[in-house]
Formats: sequence, structure tokens, C-alpha cells
Amino acid sequence: MTGWFLRSMSDGDTHRGIYSPATRSVHARCGIEFQPLKKTNGAPIVLLPAPPDPDQICPACRGAAR
Repeated sequence: MTGWFLRSMSDGDTHRGIYSPATRSVHARCGIEFQPLKKTNGAPIVLLPAPPDPDQICPACRGAAR
């Protein structure tokens, strides 16, 4: 699954990447790998389309998404 994933609730910490169910981690376009924030049912929080607030988005992922 590809989309925008929350690493934390901090500004600049929503990343564009691919979620791997096998490792339960996101491989982000900026090069980091992380466990995304999850819903109460255990599914990762994925935002489609990109977050409306540009301050939420990782600057490196924003540039790589173009």
C-alpha cells in the first residue's frame, strides 16, 4: 500500500512511502523506515491524498513525491 503515513503527530513527520505488512513498517521516499501510527484496530493510518497542511509533510518526501 502506497500513501502518506504518520510517523508521529509532529510537524514534518508525515512521510510518503510503501507499507510492508510483512515487516509492519513504512519504507519512505526520504530513505527512512519506521513503524507508522496505527488506528485502534491495528491498521496503519494512511492519508490519501496528501495532508492538507503542508507543514505536516516531511520536506524530503514532499520533494520526492513530485
